[in-house]
Amino acid sequence: MNLKKYRILCFFLLSACLSSYSKENKLDSLLTELDKTLKEVPVFDQEKEVRLSDLKRQLIQKDLSEEDRHQTYFQLYREYEAYIVDSAMYYVNRHLNFARETKNNYWINECNMQLARMYSTFARFLESLNLLDSINKNDLIGDQLGSYYNSYAEVYLYWSEYSDESESLKFSQMRNAYRDSALMVIPQNTYSYDINSGRKYIELHDFTRAEKALLPHLATFEPNTREYAILTSMIALLYETKGDIQMQKIYLAESAIADIYASIKENTSLRILSYYLLTDDDIVRANRYVKKSLEDANFYNARLRNIQILKILPIIDKAYQLQQEKHQRNLLGFIVAIGILLLFLVGLVFYLISQRNKLAKTRQEVIAAYDELKQINRHLSETNHIKEEYIGRFLNQCSVYIDKLEAYRKSLNKKASGGKLDELYQMLKSSQIIEDELKEFYRNFDSTFLNLFPDFVDEFNKLLPEEERIILKNENELSVELRIFALMRLGITDSAKIANFLRYSITTIYNYRSKYRNKSLVPREKFEETVMKIGYFTNNNQ
Repeated sequence: MNLKKYRILCFFLLSACLSSYSKENKLDSLLTELDKTLKEVPVFDQEKEVRLSDLKRQLIQKDLSEEDRHQTYFQLYREYEAYIVDSAMYYVNRHLNFARETKNNYWINECNMQLARMYSTFARFLESLNLLDSINKNDLIGDQLGSYYNSYAEVYLYWSEYSDESESLKFSQMRNAYRDSALMVIPQNTYSYDINSGRKYIELHDFTRAEKALLPHLATFEPNTREYAILTSMIALLYETKGDIQMQKIYLAESAIADIYASIKENTSLRILSYYLLTDDDIVRANRYVKKSLEDANFYNARLRNIQILKILPIIDKAYQLQQEKHQRNLLGFIVAIGILLLFLVGLVFYLISQRNKLAKTRQEVIAAYDELKQINRHLSETNHIKEEYIGRFLNQCSVYIDKLEAYRKSLNKKASGGKLDELYQMLKSSQIIEDELKEFYRNFDSTFLNLFPDFVDEFNKLLPEEERIILKNENELSVELRIFALMRLGITDSAKIANFLRYSITTIYNYRSKYRNKSLVPREKFEETVMKIGYFTNNNQ
């Protein structure tokens, strides 16, 4: 029996530990999401302003029906109700005037209840009550009677929060009485009934029924909406009353995120959450959240929310300042320690510098040797490829020339055997075959070179001014100038050899080389060196 009890105890302890760990992780995740969401406030507010602008444009439409105008006024009130209280009151009053003009008693009563709730946010409680007292309950239709009692309850709720402890109890009792009246007329199994009964069960510490009333509605609302923010705020209150502060913070964070997404400025979740984060020593977040709450309250222009925030703002601000001072002291100690360490490191550095200089010198020598070796390898690789290409072309050309010589021999033999000595003499005397073969030879040279260096012409022209650039008549055939520099690119730099290859005088070759050196965009003495670097074969294949 003792062993069984021990196992049960271990099971519950393990479950409790896992549950606590899970809650911590979820809260950390929600706080991280809340931090990110706060950075997007301008985006959500801009979306809100766009919706408001659209609704305002609808109001100025002359052909708008009375029902559509009523709905537009109502939507404007709903959008402004928790955003800017002054604007909400403005549109409620306009709606009220419109309702009176149309003599629609249902709309008039609706507007008066909205106006009464707005007055309570300004602490104009007597005006709120006078306005609600002026409404004839017998004229209320449908769900208006429930809204009527809830409006009284809301006024007394604000009044109790605004009052001292003795009066607060009295107003809380009045609020409870009106809430009970609302529960008597609101249909059961509705959200309005559950939210009212849920609040009542929380105050009665009947947590089972409170959870049964509230939790199922989490799945009925879209997250990040005003309705979801109100529901999660109520559930946070439930867990606070139960004493489960961790779950309370989780739902406060969810409510605060929904408030930000929906641009709700009349909010409490972020303010309450900041207080609990202060007790957790998360002072930076607490300070950021409470200041955002104050900013929202000022934007909304709610006096009560300002008072509530100003009660905890000095506490959080003082804690934040103390934390900053502590950080500064720690930083000073850290700087002193770093200074001592630096003195030690300075000596070490001087020693290492001397060693590094020796190593650097050796390293530079190695790098220079390595670079030289790479350069040699690059040139060898290119040279080998050029040799392979030209040897292949040379062997092919030799075979072609042998065939041509054989055909030429047969032609001469035919002339000789036929006794056509004059024709034979003319064929031997003519240089046409040499000229044709030279043209074919140069075409083969050009084709092979451009195959090796397809960008040579473009790269060469980039070294010259626009007006001096060479335009080829045939894209596969080099000009004389380009052949000179093509030979140089292949490593033949001797003007005599180039002249012999191209069958020009050495003077002509020299003049061409001088001409382009003088007109190049690069320094004259660097021109031919730059030409030699055009289109390294290995660069294209690494």
